[in-house]
Amino acid sequence: MGHTTPAPTPRIKVAVVVVAVEALALIVFAVLDLLDLHPDRAVLAIGTSLFLFAYAGLQLLAARALWHVSGWGRGALAFTQLIQLGLAWNLRDANPAVSAAFALTAATVLWCLFSPATNRLFAQADAEARASQQ
Repeated sequence: MGHTTPAPTPRIKVAVVVVAVEALALIVFAVLDLLDLHPDRAVLAIGTSLFLFAYAGLQLLAARALWHVSGWGRGALAFTQLIQLGLAWNLRDANPAVSAAFALTAATVLWCLFSPATNRLFAQADAEARASQQ
């Protein structure tokens, strides 16, 4: 019997939308950094932009995997949101508004990823995957 993927819960849908917005913001920051390219910091700007593009791509791939109730997507997004909480902490004095936005979106995604409904969904998906292997 084939393995069927359970439908994403509303909390997973919220997490995916928030992560998509985060990824879009990363892409915008990367483009703005490239547009503000100066010869004295060209290597740094290009390197930072490439990193931000790659990070946004990872976020989008992980969000897609989460939408399909894949455990690697959940783990990758949890990791990226913990990094984002650290960034929010580091920015708290330099830019409180950005720090608050980082912390709020990361906390929202983490809550969606580890809420009881999401935990039940992933437990169900794991049980179905094990049953289909037998």
